[in-house]
Amino acid sequence: MKYLIVSLLCLNFIGNAYGEQTPLEKEPAQQQALEQAIKKAEKKAVKKLSKEQQQAVAVVDALVDAYNNKDIDTFISYFAEDVAFYMFPNELMFTGKEQLIARYGLMFKKLQCVNTAPIKRIVHGSFVIDQELSESCSTDPEVIDKRSEVVTSYQVKDAKVQKVLFFKTTS
Repeated sequence: MKYLIVSLLCLNFIGNAYGEQTPLEKEPAQQQALEQAIKKAEKKAVKKLSKEQQQAVAVVDALVDAYNNKDIDTFISYFAEDVAFYMFPNELMFTGKEQLIARYGLMFKKLQCVNTAPIKRIVHGSFVIDQELSESCSTDPEVIDKRSEVVTSYQVKDAKVQKVLFFKTTS
């Protein structure tokens, strides 16, 4: 199976390099099979994580789902009472659930849509570090008017996020 994945990816890359239509573009069924194989491989990789790491990933995945659904009550349930949010390297943005509710609750009410999804993920001990694609809609839920990539580090302990560290890009 992994040889199939590698072969399809190589064919897709080679075809795109020459501006040709690739086998994946020709066959939606193959594209779907490739995506399913990749998801299966990702799930297998998660199983190799320690219990602490699996728990950290589960917490971050659940809070991302709550964020995307603009469900403030579920969202804040994944954070410790004294959670601290920082901007790299050590600029304290705010602490505690009250300020978390004030910031994110207002954002959830104000925006028509919010969506974030991990592009890449590193799991190290109790840390989950995501490169995320973040999108929002301010007036029309069908029109994304802000899109950015963000790197976020979540430190999880006892199934709660203790610390969040955002990395801003420099231009």
